[in-house]
Amino acid sequence: MWNGDGTVEINGFRVYYSEVECVRRIFERHPETTLNLRPKNQLVKNAYLNTLLDLIDITCLAPQELTKEELVDAENTLLDLVGVGFELDWLKKKLEELCVRKKKMETRGARMRELDRMIVEQRQVLLALEAELKNEENEAVSDSARIGFDDVV
Repeated sequence: MWNGDGTVEINGFRVYYSEVECVRRIFERHPETTLNLRPKNQLVKNAYLNTLLDLIDITCLAPQELTKEELVDAENTLLDLVGVGFELDWLKKKLEELCVRKKKMETRGARMRELDRMIVEQRQVLLALEAELKNEENEAVSDSARIGFDDVV
């Protein structure tokens, strides 16, 4: 039902038109989300719903777009929402997956830096070996050359 202030009521929440589709999808896919919600005040409920939408936006980001501190804050926000009665096992799982992806990304980045360092070292070794080979080739050419009569006498 549309209200005069540009909002529509969905499952007891007043939702702005721009958020209607997102909120509807949340309740369609996860109808249990607000079954045990304790706050009854409309403003408080809407504040929590906005917090939930912000948390979902954070969870949609790529791991490299978030700091460890932001992930900890997101986990704490999730706990706060669960604390007031939201059922968010589905979001908790996605946030945990994001944390795992972040950790893998950091580990992979460290491994890539180590491999790059090893490649640089091996290139230096290879350059030294190539210089040594060139030196040996020059000496081999010098050793295999014929010497002239004046060099013998």
